Amino acid sequence: MDLINKITQKATETYKNTTHTASKFAKEAKLKMVISENKGKIEDIYEEIGKNIYEAHIREEEINVEEIIKEECSKIDALAKEIEDLRQEILKLKDLKQCKKCAYELDLEYSYCPKCGQKMDEEVELEKL
Repeated sequence: MDLINKITQKATETYKNTTHTASKFAKEAKLKMVISENKGKIEDIYEEIGKNIYEAHIREEEINVEEIIKEECSKIDALAKEIEDLRQEILKLKDLKQCKKCAYELDLEYSYCPKCGQKMDEEVELEKL
């Protein structure tokens, strides 16, 4: 009976680990999809900025280009912030942090970046946890 209990326990642990890992992969895939969608939205805004300005030029309208650009750029800023937040969430899922100097992704326990040698701030490490 003891052998059966050990096998059952090991199977249960394996199932939980597999489920947890699959859940992390699914969440990461979902986050990457949202990032991709946001990048597409940013590209659309870039295109819209150029289109609006060119159409105003063709119609020889007096427009406030700065106002148009500022409004659209604020949309881009919001999307870019969301992308960065999602990227940070993906790093947490992978138990990684990012070097502020070279953007290399490294394990949480590293004190120095293996790519550029930058010392990792302890408070940055705590933020990532």
